[in-house]
Amino acid sequence: MTSAKKIRILIVDDHQLVRAGIAALLATQANMEVVGEAADGKEAVEKVKALMPDIVLMDISMPMMDGIKAAQAISEISMSSRVLMLTQHGQEEYVQRVMHSGVNGYILKNSLVEDLTKAIRAVHEGKRYITPTVSETMMDAYLKTPDGPQSRKDHKRLTNREHEILDCVADGFSNQQIANKLFISVRTVEFHRTNIMEKLGIHDTVNLVRYAIQRKRSGLDA
Repeated sequence: MTSAKKIRILIVDDHQLVRAGIAALLATQANMEVVGEAADGKEAVEKVKALMPDIVLMDISMPMMDGIKAAQAISEISMSSRVLMLTQHGQEEYVQRVMHSGVNGYILKNSLVEDLTKAIRAVHEGKRYITPTVSETMMDAYLKTPDGPQSRKDHKRLTNREHEILDCVADGFSNQQIANKLFISVRTVEFHRTNIMEKLGIHDTVNLVRYAIQRKRSGLDA
């Protein structure tokens, strides 16, 4: 019987001990394989070109090229290599900068091993993952912005289809995954997302995700 294909992972961190520790942890996972390491963003980009890993597990603060710039460069090199940021920074401004750079996930270094492996699997499946503690920080900040209260007041303006799409956004689905689930085209998904943002006065994807998660947790109905 053929064994399941392993998730190929590139570890990027400027501390060798950190890389070694993560590699040792991931070695205990039957379906994961560390295929390489890099000590900075510039080296990470070169390693992605050579190895084409499934997951790039990368820190933000590094010499030569930081994780955000490296993530942007990697997105231009490989459509199949997904970036999961592993960092000590839990502040909202870091999360916003990172998510705008095109990464697929954000997890803190003080997370449990189980959370790290869960994040890797989620990102590998094409979902977005934000570590729960960071999600709470984002929710708190969101509710203090003008968009938050206004969006909560205006949620009943959305159509049933738009509510379905918001549920998928809250679950971390990509546009393609939403299209597949709802049996519509990607262009139709994008059209609905634009309408949702206009109705709610939300101006970027980060705030849309915030609203979708908060709406689902609060149990707001259509």
